[in-house]
Amino acid sequence: MGRRRRRRYRSSYDREEFDMKDFMSEVGRWAISILVVVILAYSIVTFGVQSVTMIGQSMDPALTNQDVVLINKQAYTFDEPQRYDIVAFKLKEDTEGYFNIKRIIGLPGEKVQIKNGHIFINGDVVSDLPFDDLIMTEGLAIDEVTLGEDEYFLMGDNCNNSEDSRYVNIGNISLKEISGKVFFRVSPRSKFGKIQ
Repeated sequence: MGRRRRRRYRSSYDREEFDMKDFMSEVGRWAISILVVVILAYSIVTFGVQSVTMIGQSMDPALTNQDVVLINKQAYTFDEPQRYDIVAFKLKEDTEGYFNIKRIIGLPGEKVQIKNGHIFINGDVVSDLPFDDLIMTEGLAIDEVTLGEDEYFLMGDNCNNSEDSRYVNIGNISLKEISGKVFFRVSPRSKFGKIQ
């Protein structure tokens, strides 16, 4: 049986003398890098993209309960919201941070009315809706609803099971209340992808 070799460990002092100035410089570089990453992450969440969980069935089948989606918070910084965009919004009096998700139907300055199960905009029936159910509840839109210069009329795709602009507690939504455009589904994985 051979003798075991004894390993000789050398301290870092044998190789080179510790330089406190270089060490602090390296720590400083790491601290700056971490700070930049934290600021970027915060900026993305605050000003860019945010994940939101769909609550309820009001957007079924486009979105279903507990779907996790991403909203683009900068989508309307330079562009105006378009008809049929799916948006996330918060009501002014909502202090709990709850997001509602609905689809834009009426645009600023338009007159929206629901009669005989159909939506009319400026007196003309809308025929290209993303949903085809007859609307059973007209709500506020039983009479023409005139939208202000920054107001939008929103509805859920599951139009007969949706609390939306037809109801007094929601009503017309101002641009300031719209948090962003819903553009991507993260979960469930089976439906992962861009949202139309």
